[in-house]
Amino acid sequence: MHKIEYLYDVLKKFSNSYFVKYEYDNIGIIKKFRIDSRKNLDIDEEKWCEFFLKKSCLNYCAKFLLIRFFEDRDEIASKLNQEGINIWNRLVKNIKDRYDKLFDIAIIDIKNEEEDSIIKSIFAESDYDIYTIDKELAQIIIDGFSDMNFEEIDNRDIIEVFRKLYPLDAREEINLYDFYEKAPALDYILELK
Repeated sequence: MHKIEYLYDVLKKFSNSYFVKYEYDNIGIIKKFRIDSRKNLDIDEEKWCEFFLKKSCLNYCAKFLLIRFFEDRDEIASKLNQEGINIWNRLVKNIKDRYDKLFDIAIIDIKNEEEDSIIKSIFAESDYDIYTIDKELAQIIIDGFSDMNFEEIDNRDIIEVFRKLYPLDAREEINLYDFYEKAPALDYILELK
């Protein structure tokens, strides 16, 4: 299977699980975000919440993709690639399948980088992190990406994967780039050339 199709399939499976899991979760908080921000109020409240969830999901897809992209290029320490998984398996005994914890560690490690860098800013916190990556969601990505060598992936491939995840017709319905507030990882990908 072509690498773009493969990555798309993994991220689509993740997205489907994400939407089922969080469709009705934190609705009150999201409505409060809408009211407090006073942004995009021309959009129906239910649609606004749907767009928020969609942007949150795409931001997480971007985070996972970019972590692996940067890891396989030795720009950040290995956590979610095979080398990182092997270290994790040697480090822990009873929680080897808790890749959600490993994802949390990867994000914390990046955010605590001493130098200010582009990579650090990509993983900055935002309101879209209100949903957490649980064991099931992390497992989908880790297992799905486990056989993929991200050294063979370039910016054009990442752009193409996100064109499939967030197609033109969806972009015309609502420009998530301008919706509510910035989603750092997603915005980084949407700005790639």
